[in-house]
Amino acid sequence: MKCAYGSNVGSQRKVNQDAYLAATIKNVDRISYVFAVADGLGGHPSGDIASKTAVDFIKNNLSGIKNYFDPEEMMSFVKSINTELKKVGNDEPTRLGMATTLTMCIVDGNYLCICHVGDSRTYSITKDQILRLTKDHSLVQILVDEGKITQEEAEIHPQKNVITRALGTDNTLNVDFYRYEINPEAIYLICSDGLFNMVCDQDMKTIIMENSLEDAAKKLIDLANINGGKDNITVVLFKPLEGVPNAQ
Repeated sequence: MKCAYGSNVGSQRKVNQDAYLAATIKNVDRISYVFAVADGLGGHPSGDIASKTAVDFIKNNLSGIKNYFDPEEMMSFVKSINTELKKVGNDEPTRLGMATTLTMCIVDGNYLCICHVGDSRTYSITKDQILRLTKDHSLVQILVDEGKITQEEAEIHPQKNVITRALGTDNTLNVDFYRYEINPEAIYLICSDGLFNMVCDQDMKTIIMENSLEDAAKKLIDLANINGGKDNITVVLFKPLEGVPNAQ
């Protein structure tokens, strides 16, 4: 397993409300890997605490999951993060209403599972294509799904940052769960909207294909800042290699 990551406050923000995770999970007789990006909601109090609380909960509790590919078990786990966020927010009045997106990827054997809430994204990149593996929970995505605007129009829509789902906003939570067979040729990218709102898919693909993971992570962040850096920018790249333990 190879991975690289980075996070930057951007050119126009004073606080970085993004958080990320790249860790090895030791669970009984197998080793797996978890990668995550959480983007604390702007306009809400303590977005930085919300995102950090989410990734810390994953780091401290994920090894207790028996089956990463059981949708009900994984959705229940993410709902536990939501409960924790609500508790932390309710315990401190200045944090009331804090919220975050979460996109979490787990590599176990030859498979990848993704738990997703909000508008951070996961991509699969090969020399032939860049493919988005998650769907945004956003107002403009609803408009795209309803055929009212095109994907191209969504990219420049004035309300493109309005999301419809996040951790911490409600007692109930809907979680998207995906399972993919790992493409051995692919590099996987998780990022906050501070990257994909500033860097087009084709430029992301070119940078990732033409550089080492470490250089690609840095260059993606640099280009997002060059193009305006209007939000915090977080990038996690990983490439599963031969020899990753088989799923049990």
